[in-house]
Amino acid sequence: MTTTDQVLEQRGTVYGDFYDGVSLEAVILENIKGRYRNAHGKEIDPIYVIYLSKIAMKLSRLAVSPTHIDSWTDIAGYARLVELQLIKEQNAKG
Repeated sequence: MTTTDQVLEQRGTVYGDFYDGVSLEAVILENIKGRYRNAHGKEIDPIYVIYLSKIAMKLSRLAVSPTHIDSWTDIAGYARLVELQLIKEQNAKG
C-alpha cells in the first residue's frame, strides 16, 4: 500500500516543489482577478475564481512538466465542465 508521503514524493518528482507551485498559482489568479477588475470595475464572481484556480493549478504544474499529458487532459476536462455549467445556466435563463 502506498503511503501519503510516498504519493507526495512521487508528485513532487513530477510537479516540483508544492509551495513553488501554489505560489505560481496565486500569481496567476491575482493577475486574472486584477485584469477582470480593470476591465469591469468590480471583482470577479468567486465561482469563476474557483473555476480558474483549477486550470491555474494545472498550469503551475505544466510549468515544471510541460509534457505531462494528464495535466493537459485535466485542463481540457475542467474547461469542458465549466462550459457545460455555463450552457446549463444560459438554458435555465431561457
